[in-house]
Amino acid sequence: MKLPPLQSLRSFEAVARLLSVTRAADELCVSHSAVSHQIKKLEEWIRIPLIERNGRGIRLTEAGERYKFKVCEAFESINAETELLRQRNMSPLVRVSCLPMFAVAWLMPQMHDFWGKFPDIQVAIQYARAQKALDPDAVDVVIEHGNPSDFPDFVAIPLLDGSTVPVASPEYLERSNYQSPADIKNLTLLHDAAREFWHLWLKKISIDFDVDLSMADTGPLFPDGNLTLAACLAGEGAALLPRSVVLSQLRAKTLVSLSTVAIQEEQSYVLLTPKKRPVPRSALLFAHWLQSLPGTTKIGVPKGLQ
Repeated sequence: MKLPPLQSLRSFEAVARLLSVTRAADELCVSHSAVSHQIKKLEEWIRIPLIERNGRGIRLTEAGERYKFKVCEAFESINAETELLRQRNMSPLVRVSCLPMFAVAWLMPQMHDFWGKFPDIQVAIQYARAQKALDPDAVDVVIEHGNPSDFPDFVAIPLLDGSTVPVASPEYLERSNYQSPADIKNLTLLHDAAREFWHLWLKKISIDFDVDLSMADTGPLFPDGNLTLAACLAGEGAALLPRSVVLSQLRAKTLVSLSTVAIQEEQSYVLLTPKKRPVPRSALLFAHWLQSLPGTTKIGVPKGLQ
């Protein structure tokens, strides 16, 4: 690729955009004659006139007008990409995807600690949706619920216990006269995305208690964990929620557990990083920070921080 001298192109771009040699010289912090020299040098290199005198001013020739479009477009593109790279270098961005309730109930209350330790790293958090496949090129760190083997395109490390327990507000349980799982018939069951989880839990306690399994087919169905948690805290019913995620509410007694019986005990909240591409250091720092938080599983460190 054989290109004209860069300084000549820069001078032409400024003159063509401003239609003034004097203003171009001021912008480039050089003399009027230096700009004129660079324009002449470019015209000699191309062998076509690009600028001509027009009274006391200048105008572009037909060839100059055509060349202006391409040259100005190229410089604008270079400038835009340069600014983007500078901003990324100044403020590294970590793209995080996590389940809605995990984000609101567990992650966000602790983000002040990360920003206090890494004030120059930006974190963009988005909700993961169960029906949408994860794209390892679109995210840097992911928190999902399941088993590590469920995510073949990612390096997967258990982060939090994933067992799920029935909880409700103490005021709601008092109003419902709930004393033990035998009183489950008195409760409204709140469902997070699917009714199968209450089916599993009721079947598990049916060994010791006389319960109606068809109860799992009743009660409101919410599209995500945030709404389920909000309804539960508001005293609208009982919900099956991950114990590790609502631990702060259990400790504060804004929620209480109905039973020690849990489901999904074999699963966990899993920390994922893309397997087949380099992960930015800022993302590795975020993943390592997650693992350092109280209550997390202390096994494994994302590749790059070992």
